[in-house]
Amino acid sequence: MQRPCMLVAIVLAAVCAAAWGAEQAASLVAPYVFTDGQAAIRVPDTGLEIHYVVRTITADGWGPKSDGKVKAENGRILIAPLTEGIHIVTLGLARPVEVRFLAIAPPPAAEKTALVKTLTRTGKKLAAGEKYTILAMGDSVTNTGDFKGMLAMMLSRAFNNNNITVIDRSYPGRSVDAAVRAFEDDAIPNKPDLGLLMYGLNDQAGGVPLDGYLEQYQFIAERMAADCGGDTVFMMPTPHISIPLDDEARNRPGAEPVWFAFRTIGFAESLRPLAARLRVPLADTFAAIWGKGGATIEESVRNMWPKYPLGYHLQMSSMLESDGKGDTIHTNALGHLAMAKAAFDAIIGRRTFPPLALYGSSKWTVRGVVSTIIVRNITAEKREGKLHVYPLMESEIAAADDGPISYNLKPDEIKEFEVSWLQLTRPADLLKHPLNRYYAVGPLMVPVVDFFGGGSRVYCVPLPFEVDTRFVRGRHVCEKPQLDVPLINGAGETFRTASIPDGAEMGRVVITAHAARKGETGHAVAEVAFLRFGGALAGEANIDGDLAEWDDHTWSTVGEPVQARWVQGVADNRAAPSECYLRWAFKAGKAGIFIAVKATGDVRKDRFVLFFDSRSPDLLGTPGRYYWVGGSLVENGVIGLGPGETTKLAPGIKGAWKATDAGADLEMFVPYELMELTEWPRTRDLGLSIWWTHTGPGGATHIMWSEDGHPWNTRWYGVVRLLKHARERLPYMVRVK
Repeated sequence: MQRPCMLVAIVLAAVCAAAWGAEQAASLVAPYVFTDGQAAIRVPDTGLEIHYVVRTITADGWGPKSDGKVKAENGRILIAPLTEGIHIVTLGLARPVEVRFLAIAPPPAAEKTALVKTLTRTGKKLAAGEKYTILAMGDSVTNTGDFKGMLAMMLSRAFNNNNITVIDRSYPGRSVDAAVRAFEDDAIPNKPDLGLLMYGLNDQAGGVPLDGYLEQYQFIAERMAADCGGDTVFMMPTPHISIPLDDEARNRPGAEPVWFAFRTIGFAESLRPLAARLRVPLADTFAAIWGKGGATIEESVRNMWPKYPLGYHLQMSSMLESDGKGDTIHTNALGHLAMAKAAFDAIIGRRTFPPLALYGSSKWTVRGVVSTIIVRNITAEKREGKLHVYPLMESEIAAADDGPISYNLKPDEIKEFEVSWLQLTRPADLLKHPLNRYYAVGPLMVPVVDFFGGGSRVYCVPLPFEVDTRFVRGRHVCEKPQLDVPLINGAGETFRTASIPDGAEMGRVVITAHAARKGETGHAVAEVAFLRFGGALAGEANIDGDLAEWDDHTWSTVGEPVQARWVQGVADNRAAPSECYLRWAFKAGKAGIFIAVKATGDVRKDRFVLFFDSRSPDLLGTPGRYYWVGGSLVENGVIGLGPGETTKLAPGIKGAWKATDAGADLEMFVPYELMELTEWPRTRDLGLSIWWTHTGPGGATHIMWSEDGHPWNTRWYGVVRLLKHARERLPYMVRVK
């Protein structure tokens, strides 16, 4: 996820390029130094006395300055850091040159015994000075900066280990799904001792469900341990400080709400219980970037300017230099230093506790769900401040006090207040966007910002229901048109039966349940999504767009209104289903899968992606490696096809189409090698997901065979079964969600 560079960033880049002109008058030996060391700068002449001016940017703003003269020796000059922070050094050469470096305070003393407790598999190796490999997995925040290199530098000094290597496997614009699908390429061959896992900005923005995000974090940690013998550190996604800071900006169309600054907090804080359960160190990188905050959210954002750059490629710059204009997503070198420190603290087991503990519970009332939040002062001193309750992105809530909640608490004293959920008046509302994204399997949660003493801190408070009542999510293969769905009702496990309507090929039914215990209540609700398997007959086909040889095949529908979905649920911009309605059939060839599509409507501007999961049936619907092919219709009856990033070989991939009176007929061939197979799976079942994007007069419509709105998750795959005969009855894939 990247923003275009601001004009000031472009100008700065041009100035820097000019200053570092033909003879490269000065350059750094290393971009980072410890504050008790010196920065070495290469200069053209030895024996030359050079005048210099140093300005600094610290995490708190502009820092100390100095100037002086230094003599060049052996083609270098040495500059002593003034403080921890970015140092802007202007050298008075024949043409003034600017050089920037980051000074880092030496890491605190750390006990090797603590290291062994947190990094249970590799801590001894790191402490003993042995060869140690760190693998960084992340999105563009990881990719555009170097917290991993700074962390390695700190670990090297703290444990006297000079054998630390860093491998960067981060991808701009990706979700944690990228780390999952590329794990066998990025991690296993490198046998990392430590994995740094940092995703969430794109996951949250892209509509990825929270439980899917957590499943994939867990997958990485477990595979790191099982396949590499390594440890993992979970790193929280960071603030996104693109919010209006004045009335004029606030009134502009499309302006973000103030709580957009912590849009990732639900994803960030949900890592905390997962890390505790898996015994994985958790780096509180969100709080590290938020820092001391401010008296308002707007002031908190201004106080974060030092940690964000003019442009994502200008890591040694700061938004302080442009009065807040710049990259509001990707932190600069100071931001990466804050993240490196948070990771270092997690690794050595050093924890800092917030001043308040916030917790509570939720209950159903006649007006809907009401949550009680309890605030406890867990410090040894009296504390006072104001709490502001905000919704998670796209949610709506209301505090009973209709404004900030003031508190004045002695040590261990508590205060209670209530929050009403405006979008949650009946259990079925939990199935609607955005509630279904965040609360499908976990407790309700509410962001609360504590403003105190001119600063602020962001919390995300879990608020479970009084009685734990929920249906067990999962995938089931059903030969009969019904399923007994497991139900947790606070006292044990029971079942509810969900029935599939006679003759239905796909659809969804809602089931509910109620529980009561000692005056407390709980309600469970689930959507049971069912889809009949696709069927493939053994055989070959000519890829010419002529579907005459497909008459005897089983055809699967991709075009019903329930299949027109995106991240907020059903989203159908077609005037009618016939505007774009698809029927798909499959052949299991000797070298690959043949696919036929009968399309109604004008699909010439459409595009599609086919995802394949070639694992065993028991793994379908779980995080793991998958493969894909993207395609579109091009001229001369050709389908333009391209393999995805996990594909090593795709010999013979091809497609053809023909216009028909109703729309178009398509034929494609996808080799088994694309999905790292040599033949159709011997289990008879191949995981398949179809994502067709139709461009029509009403706008884009995403039509999906089995997906629920976003392809960055493998849980929703359909299945194509190799048929024993043309009339074999196919089962249903049923998902409880």
